[in-house]
Amino acid sequence: MLVEPLPEAVIRGTMSFQGFRSLIEHSPDAISVIDARGEILYGSASTTKVFGYQPEELVGRNCLELIHPEDLDDSRRALKDIQAKSGPLQWDARILNKDGSYSWVESTVSNMLSESEVQAIVVHQRNIDARKASEEERRQQADELARSNARLEEFAYTAAHDLREPLRAISAYTEMLTQETQMDENTRHMAKFIVDGTARMSILIDDMLAFASTGMREPPRWIDLRNAVEQARENLALELEESGARLTADPLPVVRGNEILLVRLFQNLIGNAVKYRGKEAPEVHVGAGRQGSDWLIRVEDNGIGIDRKDQARVFMPFVRLADRNIPGTGLGLAVCQNIVEGLGGRIWVESEQGMGSTFSFAIPAEHGEPSRIGGRVAS
Repeated sequence: MLVEPLPEAVIRGTMSFQGFRSLIEHSPDAISVIDARGEILYGSASTTKVFGYQPEELVGRNCLELIHPEDLDDSRRALKDIQAKSGPLQWDARILNKDGSYSWVESTVSNMLSESEVQAIVVHQRNIDARKASEEERRQQADELARSNARLEEFAYTAAHDLREPLRAISAYTEMLTQETQMDENTRHMAKFIVDGTARMSILIDDMLAFASTGMREPPRWIDLRNAVEQARENLALELEESGARLTADPLPVVRGNEILLVRLFQNLIGNAVKYRGKEAPEVHVGAGRQGSDWLIRVEDNGIGIDRKDQARVFMPFVRLADRNIPGTGLGLAVCQNIVEGLGGRIWVESEQGMGSTFSFAIPAEHGEPSRIGGRVAS
C-alpha cells in the first residue's frame, strides 16, 4: 500500500520517520497529519479499515470536508483551538465513510510542531459507533422510563380517587347506621372498627400516592428552606397546638428543588417528632450548616428515640417500629428518603431510645446559588 511521505519539516523535531511510521502503521485507529488549514498531509494504512479510504485518496483533501454538517462548527473550533496550544484536545464528530455513510469518531489532536515552517497537527481517530449506540439506547430507556413513570403516576392518582369514594361511602353510611339504629355495645364497637378502618385506609392511600409521586418532579428552582419549614408548621398547626410542641429553626439556606416535596419532607420529619413524643412536650429544632460541598440539614427532637438496631430499617416502606396504637402507615420516612435521594442527597438518623432522635439529610449546595440565608423560625 502506498503511503504519502511526510514533508521534511514535519519529520524534523518529532522522531525518526521510520520509528514514527512503525508506531502508527500498527495502530488499530486511523492516524493522520494535517496542517493549520486542515489539509491532510499524511494518512496511516489503518485509515482503510476505519473509513474505507486508501491513504492516498485523502492526502491533499481538507479534513473538514469529511465532517457531518451538524458537527462542522465544533470541528472548526477544535482545529482553531489546537493551534493555540500543544494539546491534546478531544471531541466527537461524525465522519463521512467512503461508502457514503457516517460513523461516530472520537478525535484526539495534538499540535506537534508549532514553531516549524509547516505546522503539523496529529489526528488520532477512533470509531465509537458502539459507544454512541449504547448512549442512545440508555437515553431511549430513560425516556421510556420517564413516560412509564408518568403513566404510573397518572394511574396512581386515578386509582386513589376511585378508592376514596367507596371508602367515604362506607364510613358515612356506617356512621348513619350508628346514629339511626338501635345497637348494643358490641355492635357499636364493630361499627367504630369499620369507620376507623376506612380512615386508616384513606390515609394509606394518600401515603402510597405520595410515595409513588416523589419520583416525578417539575424542573428544580431556588427554594428558601425557611419558607418550606414555615409551610410545614402551618400544615401541622393543629398537631403542634394539641401536643404543646415548640418548633424552632436556625437560619436556613436556599436550595434548588421542588417546593411541594421539600414542604412534605419537613412536614413528615416534624410530624414524626410530634407523633413519637415522650412524656414531655415535644421540642423540635431544625438546624443547618455546610459539610464540604453539601448542605447538612438536621431535625432534632426529644421524643421516644429509636433503637440502634432498627435505625436502618425505619426508611423502608411499611416498616413500623412503634406502638400500633400510634397512627401511621410506615411510609412517611420512605417518602422522605425518596425526596432526598431525588435531590442527589442522602438521609440518616442518629438516636437512642428515650433520648430523642436527630434526622439528618445532606443535599448538594449547587454552584451559583443565592448567598442569602433565611432567618429563624419559631413556634
